[in-house]
Amino acid sequence: MNRLNHFLFSVSLCLMLLKPSPANLALTVLFSLVFGVLIDFDHVLNKKAPWYHKRTWVQEPLGLIIIGLPLAYALSLINRDFLILTLVPYSSHILLDYLCVFEACPLAPFSGLKKREGLGVFIPDNLFAKSENTKRWAQRVREKNIRGVSENYFTAFNVALLVLVALLKLGVLP
Repeated sequence: MNRLNHFLFSVSLCLMLLKPSPANLALTVLFSLVFGVLIDFDHVLNKKAPWYHKRTWVQEPLGLIIIGLPLAYALSLINRDFLILTLVPYSSHILLDYLCVFEACPLAPFSGLKKREGLGVFIPDNLFAKSENTKRWAQRVREKNIRGVSENYFTAFNVALLVLVALLKLGVLP
């Protein structure tokens, strides 16, 4: 899933769960960037992996348990909302990645069990600029006859969700 989708979905979910305020909006943006988007930084560090499987165990469910939960708990000692602001973006990132057609390893680093490539709904894509990775995925999907829809359809859903949440939280909609 691309950065925009990770960010928008994370922001929408966090805003749904928090009281509306400028401070909560700023914190939502910050935590969504860190735990919803920057978690993909492990792709850069995972140089030995093939281009189509750069994810590490940090982006798997056990990564959420091993890293996310303790970190969320520690941060919640500073501010209770930090629990939500850590776990929601982190877990939504994992959820969205599992909705994509690429391979995943749910029990990594302890098991080699894999979600096979092709299982999923969304094909990785970028809305604005077609990256080299997007082009590679388009070719791989054709070659392997993988079924799915462009994640750009999810981007439209994300924008609509964010607008709906904002209107509800601002009291514009009942």
